[in-house]
Amino acid sequence: MTNIPLVADDLTVDWLQFALDDQLGDAKLTGFTPSIIGVGEGFMGQLARVNLEYEGEAGSAPPSIIAKFAATKQETRDMAGDQNLYQREIGFYRDIGTDVGVPIADCYYLAYREETNQFVLLLEDLAPGEPSDQVIGTDKETSRQVIEHFAKLHAQWWNSDRLEQYDWAQWIIKSMPMEQALAMFQESVKQVEETGKFDAYPEMKRLMYLLPPLFKFDPAPPYPFTLTHGDLRSDNIIKPSAEGGRFAIIDWQLSGIGDPVNDIARWMTQSISIEDRKETEQELLKLYHDRLVEYGVMGYSYNKFINDYKTNLIVILLMFSMPMDNVDTSSDRAQALFHQFYSRLDAALVDWDIEKNMKILPYIYPFIKLMLILKKTFGGTRK
Repeated sequence: MTNIPLVADDLTVDWLQFALDDQLGDAKLTGFTPSIIGVGEGFMGQLARVNLEYEGEAGSAPPSIIAKFAATKQETRDMAGDQNLYQREIGFYRDIGTDVGVPIADCYYLAYREETNQFVLLLEDLAPGEPSDQVIGTDKETSRQVIEHFAKLHAQWWNSDRLEQYDWAQWIIKSMPMEQALAMFQESVKQVEETGKFDAYPEMKRLMYLLPPLFKFDPAPPYPFTLTHGDLRSDNIIKPSAEGGRFAIIDWQLSGIGDPVNDIARWMTQSISIEDRKETEQELLKLYHDRLVEYGVMGYSYNKFINDYKTNLIVILLMFSMPMDNVDTSSDRAQALFHQFYSRLDAALVDWDIEKNMKILPYIYPFIKLMLILKKTFGGTRK
């Protein structure tokens, strides 16, 4: 079949029978019921749980699947196209998949339509496993499991030549002219001043005025680098519920070559309550670095890791300080989620006294960039 469904309403029994052929065995599909899920969570696409109906015994055929599609809003698809987000997830499941080294959802079918930047993914339904409620914050035990798993993932792909072979996996920060990026940032500052968007987050609002000097520099590709998730937060972690299920990591649209510490900084500032981060942060950061060393990463000191962690808090501040006009935050859930993003980051910026780092970074960045280039050229931290 050459035509692929582009939204949940396009699904048909015949197409699902074709696409799920390897999973259905001798089972014959007779019907299905799709329901949209993840409203206010899946900002860049449409998610649907599809309950499947069979004729007679279904055997080992799945009772339900998750269907994932491109966003229905053209503006959001254009934004995804600018960063190749859909190609990244398709490429991840096609080229890496279960070889990634950590638990993920099985992929049953994938297809991408380049001319319209649309796709379809059919994935294992991990229910009755469930994500944490990110608005409330992930529990401490699940947070520890996340750190353990990501230390393993990062160590496995540490400075991996294999990653550099995949076009989709290339570093996500593109060569947008710094003048254009600065103009976008200045427009965002104007919005903040006019709308009071950051009034409830005083440290973010105060420190964003220290960001413009950083736009003078072209960012250097990360080194050390690894396979990063790129959007490590509670909504993308499935954990067992009282009814069962298993731990798994989902949503790989931002995956690819990246700074390993960015995943960790995102988790600590987006998925844990402020109180739990204050209580467990030092323990979890030490755990992550200890596991890297255990899994064979050499030449990456704990002090270097902590300095990288502080730098990535600035990166996250920069990310949230840029315009978000093309991200659909209209639902109550999305608005509550972004409030937690901002408030948790705001508290972390205070706790780590990031102002000091921001004031010296423009002066030392040229030397940092030079060292990164030299390390990648002549060898630095390797596994």
